Amino acid sequence: MTDKCLNLFCLVDGLPTARAFSTKISSADTVGDLKKLIKAEQNPAFNDITVDQLTLWRVSIPVADDNHDDNGEEEEDLPILLDNVPKNDKKRLKAVTQKITDIFDYGPAEKTIHIVVQRPPPAPAPVTARPSTPQLKSVPNNLIEQELAVILEGIGHHVITDPIDLKDVEAHQKRRLGPFFKRTLPYHRTAKEFKLVMLGLELDKKARTTASETTISETLLSIVEDEISAISGNRVVAMVAPSGSGKTATVIDLATKHFVIYCVCSTPRAAISPDFNDPNFVKLARDVEKMYAAVVDEEQGNQFAIDEKVKERARERVELEILARQLFLQLLFNHTPDLEPRQFFLEQTTTEGASAIGTLVNTLQEYDASTIEKFLKATQTKLHIHLKNRRLGLVIAVDEAQITENGILAGKLISPSALTGNSKNRDAILDGKNQVLPEYRRGFLTPLSAALSGMQATVVILGTALSLQNADHVYSALDKTVNFTRITDFPQFDSNEVNEMISDLVDLSGCEIPPAKRRKLSGRARFSLGIINRLIVTETQFSKQAALNCAIDRTIEHVKRGLRDGVRAILASDSTGEAARLLSRMVLAYHLQDAKISFSSQQQSDFVDKALCKLRQHPDGVHLIMDEPIVVDAVEEELRASGKDPAFTEYLDELYQIVTNFGVASTSKGDALEPLVRRSLQRFNGFHLLQINGVNTANGFGYTNRGVAADLAFLTECPPNKMLIANLGTRPDGAWFFSDKRYAGSLAIKFYSSSVPQDTHTDNETSSDIRACFLKKDGSPNATLANFRHEFETSGIPSGLRGILRIHIELPDVQNGMPATHIRTDPATGVEDVMVYINLSNMDDFFFEGIEEHRGDVVKLKNIIRFVCQK
Repeated sequence: MTDKCLNLFCLVDGLPTARAFSTKISSADTVGDLKKLIKAEQNPAFNDITVDQLTLWRVSIPVADDNHDDNGEEEEDLPILLDNVPKNDKKRLKAVTQKITDIFDYGPAEKTIHIVVQRPPPAPAPVTARPSTPQLKSVPNNLIEQELAVILEGIGHHVITDPIDLKDVEAHQKRRLGPFFKRTLPYHRTAKEFKLVMLGLELDKKARTTASETTISETLLSIVEDEISAISGNRVVAMVAPSGSGKTATVIDLATKHFVIYCVCSTPRAAISPDFNDPNFVKLARDVEKMYAAVVDEEQGNQFAIDEKVKERARERVELEILARQLFLQLLFNHTPDLEPRQFFLEQTTTEGASAIGTLVNTLQEYDASTIEKFLKATQTKLHIHLKNRRLGLVIAVDEAQITENGILAGKLISPSALTGNSKNRDAILDGKNQVLPEYRRGFLTPLSAALSGMQATVVILGTALSLQNADHVYSALDKTVNFTRITDFPQFDSNEVNEMISDLVDLSGCEIPPAKRRKLSGRARFSLGIINRLIVTETQFSKQAALNCAIDRTIEHVKRGLRDGVRAILASDSTGEAARLLSRMVLAYHLQDAKISFSSQQQSDFVDKALCKLRQHPDGVHLIMDEPIVVDAVEEELRASGKDPAFTEYLDELYQIVTNFGVASTSKGDALEPLVRRSLQRFNGFHLLQINGVNTANGFGYTNRGVAADLAFLTECPPNKMLIANLGTRPDGAWFFSDKRYAGSLAIKFYSSSVPQDTHTDNETSSDIRACFLKKDGSPNATLANFRHEFETSGIPSGLRGILRIHIELPDVQNGMPATHIRTDPATGVEDVMVYINLSNMDDFFFEGIEEHRGDVVKLKNIIRFVCQK
């Protein structure tokens, strides 16, 4: 290469790409010359170091012109960390005499960061000392308020972000959405910044607690507003649901109405949240990891002393962190007393806001623990008075909370409940090598939860993979006087609601979301809301429908890719094969029994939630429903790719072949099991048991009403010899009438992960009684179906039924009992129902193979059922 001037783009380690700077240098110059130029360029920031203390790394980090990510969202200006750059993609420039031409022999690439500059590491801070040490400042009680005023004056007034002109927002969104623009959608910090999570503000459905006999269902908003005047005893709320269910959106919605101190958890390795970045939490994580290392050196293997000291020091550090964030709010109130909640939320997430909070943390670390406690009490009291006068609440929300359990001090602390339960024999917590037993190991979530529960604010703990088990870890860390609440009921959207939701946000005139793809995206809100992100970045030079199709397909691909990544991680850590077996059974049950499944333990259902599958209660009160088709697709594809369970692949292929042979539509309820059972039960010991010549949904039989209303039309008309595959809430899985409509038949199919308890077996009898259609499981009125029930009773059908052939298939079996066919007589009316019970033990007798047609399919069906039940 001839001697020429090169323009190198450089970036200081830990800064975002927006802070990159260019340096012009001759190709004949050396690394030493480049260091001198960089130091000069970075004055006064580099005034405290010499040229020889700089370390340069050759990298190649692309910088896009368009800062929209793969989802169509405007990306955060996130820091570039050298530690996160793959080893093979970076090279340290050690020799100061090395010529630039040797490094860039083909010239530097365009739109790329070429050099990362590393400052020398700071002098190690003393970490072996307790936070309350003589060298730290101590402030007497009478000077606390004065000292806080001095601290805030030292920070200076933080400039409130300028208000955004809504006309600019509308103009930008019109450009990006083109013909799909319908109305202005929520924005973030600038008119051009759009975040998927902000669309949660537009949804009418809200997450709620589960109601019980003694409590009513509550939303997060109602919880916070009930506590506005509370001085102590505020509630701790754990929001438990899979990724994309709307947890963060719920908090953001709350932050438009009340003041939310928003923390986003990150590991000490600076993992970045997909929605918001919180560099101050990264520092908190690093600090507590350093504390642990120091305590381990001090205590030399005493597990209980280590646990006690680390929890105490971590608690003090959390209190300091929250104090800094509360002081930041107070700083803004000093400048703008009528500050609005939404403005505070945005201010926290700006680079300037994070920097101000970081400065407050550094300043507060000069004070001892006792003074921090006094500062915290004084600040909380002042904020409480100000907010109470405005009838506004204060909330501390901790997002991505699962990171604090799995990525910070993971497995290094001891469960508080284990310490309490084994107070007289603590050695029972340890194994033979003086290590804490796995079931008692906890992470940073434990001291974090304990510290937050003492704050004068409502505390919300949420995360993309926070499970019921994690929530139990939160609860065990709290004082049992704390009011602990779980929010687990998050909105689900069926295929019709998907269409309604998207068409409410964007203009779909002249095009449509195909029904099959609406069904594919049903479930969590984020599954379908991703379409809007894709529309923002999809070119519309083709037809509007083509642009929409492209956005839909890319959304499905993106969602499925993320789900498969999660399943792949589960299978990779599945040393026993139990996870693969449960996931296999989950997929087969979905196809066999319209997504209905039950679990023998809370751990199993919790595992499925962690495996990215949203579960909801079936109206029968027994089964759980896996009503997210795209999740099942992702699990199925990853199981096939992994080869973990070859039998699963074999049986799934057989199932698909059976469905093809029977011509069952893939969108009908009961994709395979009901029609197959109906066919195999048509003859029993040479006699016609069922007189059925058609099986379908009410709509499939030509009834035009929607949902349960179509079922009602079928049940009141009583077409003979046709099996209805009913909607949820109607009651039986299958129902039909004989030629004499005073006699009917019903089918109830129950899948369980272990033997059915006797009480559940008894309760199942109500689920197959056609007379009880549109009632609750216990026979009481169902308020949402009251009109349907009234019409059904008025028709005279339920009271006119003289007998029902009620077939119950309960798999694998019933505890302490054998299936027996018997006559059930109503003593009041004399009406007799024939009760037929089938399980694994007598399945071969009832599932008749004597019909030549489809004999092989019936055999395969029984094998598949055995496979599912015996996993």
